[in-house]
Amino acid sequence: MTWPEDTIRPTAAPTPRKAPNLAVGYLLNVLLPGAGFTYIGLVGWHVGWIGILLVLNLTGAFLVGLTTAPVFGVLPLVGFVIMLVHFGQAYARRAAQHFRPDLEGGVKIGLIARHAVLNVALVGLLAAVLMPGLLGARERASAAGERAAAMSAYTMVIAAQSGGTLRDGPCPLENVVGGDRIASCTVSGAATSDPQVTVTFTNGKTVQLP
Repeated sequence: MTWPEDTIRPTAAPTPRKAPNLAVGYLLNVLLPGAGFTYIGLVGWHVGWIGILLVLNLTGAFLVGLTTAPVFGVLPLVGFVIMLVHFGQAYARRAAQHFRPDLEGGVKIGLIARHAVLNVALVGLLAAVLMPGLLGARERASAAGERAAAMSAYTMVIAAQSGGTLRDGPCPLENVVGGDRIASCTVSGAATSDPQVTVTFTNGKTVQLP
């Protein structure tokens, strides 16, 4: 005889978690770059991509300011595209593992919310401290380039005077280094021993030599 308490009941299988939505993961990465990785349970890559993109943004801004070459400004965009490609690959691997092991939903929300707060703090830091320094570096680099272009133009003027071909009017700019920065260059006093050169740059600044 079998008593009710001796009856063995089958254990119910645990209810599987719903897989993270791929589109939501991409959206999180667009709004908070790297956050999509925490959404699929890869917190390490979330933190890693925050650091990588921060370095690329700072490096790109510094190189643009130093060289005035806008091509370096695409560094953050290149990094962002690589991150999205990496996310798609990581999602596929996690799906093959049925997203196990995973984090609790509350933990994910907390980490992503901290990232949002960190973003606000970083934007404030960049605006208050770093951007003025980067802009100053760009201005110094631009001024150095202008001085070099003006001196190169003046050297060409002196060379033309030595050759007896210098006349009042436009400067000889054929071999001037940085000539693309110069909007106009004028020589006065060509017949004197100390000709005056006025160089106007494309940004509106004017330099007179000597």
